[in-house]
Amino acid sequence: MNFSTLPELIARQARRTPDAVAVDSAGDSAKRLLYSELEGRARALALRLRAVGAGPGSRVGVCLPRRPGLVPALLAVWKAGASYVPLDPEHPAERLAWVLADAEVGVVVTDRASREAVSVPEGVQLLLVDDEADEDGADIGDGPRGEDPAYVLHTSGSTGRPKGVVVPHRGLANRVRRLAEGHGLGPGDRMLQKTTIGFDAAGLELFAPLVAGATVVLAPKGAERDPAVLLAAVARERITVLQAVPSVLRALVKAPGWEGCGALRLLFSAGEPLHADLCRQLAQRVPGVEIWNTYGPTECSVDITEHRWDPARDTGPVPIGRPLEGLRAVVLDAHGEPVPPGGEGELYAAGAGVALGYFGRPALTAERFIPDPSGPPGSRAYRTGDRVRLRPDGVLEYLGRGDQQLKVNGVRIEPDEVEAGLVRHPRVDAAVVGAVPDGVGGQSLAAWIQVRGTAPAPAELRAFLRRFLPQTMLPAVFVPLLALPPTANITTHRAPPPVPLPETRADSEALSPLNTP
Repeated sequence: MNFSTLPELIARQARRTPDAVAVDSAGDSAKRLLYSELEGRARALALRLRAVGAGPGSRVGVCLPRRPGLVPALLAVWKAGASYVPLDPEHPAERLAWVLADAEVGVVVTDRASREAVSVPEGVQLLLVDDEADEDGADIGDGPRGEDPAYVLHTSGSTGRPKGVVVPHRGLANRVRRLAEGHGLGPGDRMLQKTTIGFDAAGLELFAPLVAGATVVLAPKGAERDPAVLLAAVARERITVLQAVPSVLRALVKAPGWEGCGALRLLFSAGEPLHADLCRQLAQRVPGVEIWNTYGPTECSVDITEHRWDPARDTGPVPIGRPLEGLRAVVLDAHGEPVPPGGEGELYAAGAGVALGYFGRPALTAERFIPDPSGPPGSRAYRTGDRVRLRPDGVLEYLGRGDQQLKVNGVRIEPDEVEAGLVRHPRVDAAVVGAVPDGVGGQSLAAWIQVRGTAPAPAELRAFLRRFLPQTMLPAVFVPLLALPPTANITTHRAPPPVPLPETRADSEALSPLNTP
């Protein structure tokens, strides 16, 4: 298989269609980048990066909001031969500082508006994209190879700290090309980019259109949190390709304005289990739209499998499908043996998409990335921790997690990380975090906390946690207890305590402690 890297593929497209719109900012037609402009700005910034020492084997932090300058900045890092480390300007400063140190970042790219969001330590270079430079014709050197790291993305960690997943160019390019070529993306398509670069799904939204001569449309601020704003952008910008997690789709399907979304032809669901009832509602809103269910962890270059919803056959939970080209899905039982058709087991992913491991964590890498049980010598498979059923026709059905990891609103959360944050509060002695039904078909994050003295109000706990956790990892429900039951032992089962949840949600000002045995 040809593992041309994304900077190569996008550069080729820029030569073919230099005057086509590559990046469009929703609601602001003045903020557009043609393919020629995208390529020129990326090359100019790459030369600046090389001048301050960024290159093969180094990591560049990118702290930029969802604006046109983001796209050439990411390409510039690759053209310089480095890998990027996404830094969300809205994340707590303490978390960003930890990511910078953990990934051993040598250069940070940001703009004046986001500069205060990240504290750049001594010895780390700072480049502002506001200070544009012209190309000087200098040799930029060789681009990245397929095996080189493309990015280091930090995801929730079971040690109480996020861990950096090192994703290679070959894996990301394989997935992006599969989406673009397998679904016929072309110059007439417009894909909405609404996912922060701190999540791997952003890679599809940013780069799949660019390898196909299509347009990346940057969603307006807040679209990822407001269904009305998101749907209005889909209609106004004539979006043809959209991806979202089912929890967002459930809110979106209830919003007014679908009559203007007739251009939508491809809808991708990911990050959470998808149900046929939701697919039917979406298909009613946009007749003829193709609905695809995709599945994959960060460690496998975004996705492993995909499945097109079939209204005649898929009447319950929608399967996660078959492996993508270049990938293999292996289902093993508790003894490490392949399950027969119809059997259930843990899903292992192998092939082009498998990550290089966790940055600076060889023991954890060895634990999760094992020798490929069905591949050539030296190849590895990623142990996903997800349980699946292998149907006789080769299609995979998702059954759930085999460990304590949670998925809430499409966000992967290790309870340890949230619990570690809670016990830093001076009046919280212990905590157990779990997922509970939210009443509308999804899940919310809940925290049972063992308190000392007066229970902190939810508002106080939220403010405290925001110092080091992103908004997506804050519990929606807090249940103070005078003592956690033995069944909630943090070091063993971590099962939520067997006590009823109050109706009070995280926007309440107070909860009363419960005295449980």
